[in-house]
Amino acid sequence: MFHKILVAYDGSETARIALNKAIELKQVFVESILEVVHVFQISNLVLNDAIIPEPVMIQAELYQAAEEVVAEARLLVAPLSLATVTLLDGGGAPARVILDYAEAHQFELVIVGSRGMGNFKEIFLGSVSSEIVHHAQVPVLVVK
Repeated sequence: MFHKILVAYDGSETARIALNKAIELKQVFVESILEVVHVFQISNLVLNDAIIPEPVMIQAELYQAAEEVVAEARLLVAPLSLATVTLLDGGGAPARVILDYAEAHQFELVIVGSRGMGNFKEIFLGSVSSEIVHHAQVPVLVVK
């Protein structure tokens, strides 16, 4: 039995499928804690050695979009007991933020969608789900 289940959610179709699978598991493991996390990322432009943050107006729009993703997840888990949704500050790569959170809060299972709404650099660096699978210290369920 899993006592603490973490779901990475970005609003994509596979993330919705992953969250639905987590909800199914939660209905089996009724006493388990289910937490859904969304990582808020601020993109920076890097030119040589300079890091140029996005304008405040764009950051505000990105934060609003992240809040909408979190609100959607809250609606999906609202009928469940012991289920929460958290917006994580993306102070790093999303996979690392999720993995650090999972470890710090002693989650026993991480559920992710096989593909999300990642940015262009994932083409070169690999997907968030792949990073989580390769670096997690607990079981990972990847949902297609």
